Amino acid sequence: MTGINISSLDRQVKDIGQEIYAAKQQRDEMLAKSAPESKAGGLQKAIHEKLSDKSNVAFGDMAATLSISALGAEELEKVRDSWNNHPVSSLYNTEIPVSKNAEGAYKIGGVSFTEEEFTAARELVTDTSSQLKTGYLSYRDYAKMEVAQKVVDERAAKGFRAEQAQVISRAMKDYNNGLVERQSEMLSGRSIRTNEDPASDRFFGVEVLVPGSATDDGSPRYASTDIATDKELIKTLRDSIKSVDITGRDAASELKALYQNIMKPVYGAQYPFQRESDVNDALDRDLKELIALIDLEK
Repeated sequence: MTGINISSLDRQVKDIGQEIYAAKQQRDEMLAKSAPESKAGGLQKAIHEKLSDKSNVAFGDMAATLSISALGAEELEKVRDSWNNHPVSSLYNTEIPVSKNAEGAYKIGGVSFTEEEFTAARELVTDTSSQLKTGYLSYRDYAKMEVAQKVVDERAAKGFRAEQAQVISRAMKDYNNGLVERQSEMLSGRSIRTNEDPASDRFFGVEVLVPGSATDDGSPRYASTDIATDKELIKTLRDSIKSVDITGRDAASELKALYQNIMKPVYGAQYPFQRESDVNDALDRDLKELIALIDLEK
């Protein structure tokens, strides 16, 4: 066993002088020749025991720290690989401190980014995610989440290496999942009830309590919302949007036809006494936001 280059450990251990490093290298080579490899623990165990022997003057109080170098090459690589390896959430959560690893790169989700690449990746995810609503989610919001995912996937595939693009896509998916989880948490902690209207209950089954301080007569009451509650419809809407090529010439028209076909009956159930023109206006407002997201890709 030859000495292991520990220059990449400078962020994890004390500064080690050149003389100590040379002594360690020579010591490891001697141990490699004399340690039994076939017995329990083998070479790695023997080296670990020797390096942990604090009676040695040269290694003294650093022996325990340096014992990590007795790991096999594969194990050591795993340790090194984990240092400064940041979660994909660091691409959308700018409050997470991000530092470079020993090689001077940003490691996100196990993949290395240069400073320029990291900045571009974070801007792509944060610029897109900033267009999405945080809080109670309507069907429009779920549709926007899916369009945002497609925008990020497309731009990442074009502007980054394949492994980097996968990390960026995961970051956007992680952000969207967080929005869904947040809605569930908000609903579990609020005063809500099932909508008593059988027609709209399937699609909009949640009403929220409006406090008396916010009503005209000072009496608290429940109010209807556009919170999406039909999980099957949510899945249908999102899966349908996945099939749209947002880079195509007819992307806007295809998205408009798809969305209207799915959501017009839904809005009709929610607003049964409204004129059809009012329902169409609501659909147009939704589509304007969806198409604006597609324009981000351009």
